[in-house]
Amino acid sequence: MYEKLDRSEGRVVGYEVRDELTEEELEEILLDLEEVIIEEGSVRILVHVPSFPSPDLDALDEDIGFWLEHGDDIDRYAIVGDSKLVEWVTELEDRLTDIDLQYFEEEDLDEAWAWLEDS
Repeated sequence: MYEKLDRSEGRVVGYEVRDELTEEELEEILLDLEEVIIEEGSVRILVHVPSFPSPDLDALDEDIGFWLEHGDDIDRYAIVGDSKLVEWVTELEDRLTDIDLQYFEEEDLDEAWAWLEDS
């Protein structure tokens, strides 16, 4: 389950992801991000994961395809949560991609938004 966050504006888009994220839900998110890329030229993404979500395994194919096609269109990617595993995965992905990824603790949600909104 996910919710697009109200603070989303222009090329800065945020989502809160809880519990299981289905293939259909991930497809909705990716279509939304593609629209932002078309309109704005690039996107900055915030994903708030207050609990560790479990993705539908079929959804991972969609996710990988999106990253291969649009990786250069993502300026910054903030992950906000309270999980050492999510923090570790974020740090690993930051080393493996050219995308500027950063993990923020749950209490630093506003700081994550500010980092994305900063020119």
